[in-house]
Amino acid sequence: MINHKRIGRQIRELRMLRGWKQYELAEKVGLSRPAICNIEAGKRSLTLNTLKKFCEIFEIDISYFGIETNSFDDAVDVLSRIDALFNSDLPKEKKDELYKKIMKIYLDSSDN
Repeated sequence: MINHKRIGRQIRELRMLRGWKQYELAEKVGLSRPAICNIEAGKRSLTLNTLKKFCEIFEIDISYFGIETNSFDDAVDVLSRIDALFNSDLPKEKKDELYKKIMKIYLDSSDN
């Protein structure tokens, strides 16, 4: 499970070590300054793709945030496959069914 508060603190530390202001980091990542503020405070969750952007900007491996690289790559692969399914010619009923199944998996995992 991703610990957003810890990751937010780590991002703040990395930013400050480089002497960057929040707005400077925001420009580099492609987010707003308030979004950076909320991320650093642990009030905003991060997608894996956004976290990857931070890694590229800070020139660090995602494992710095306690996320195993293989898990990250697997998650990105799953997301790209889901994206392809939802953007395919799949009938709307099938897309709705797929969405419900994905949400059930997510909700079931949130209980743990």
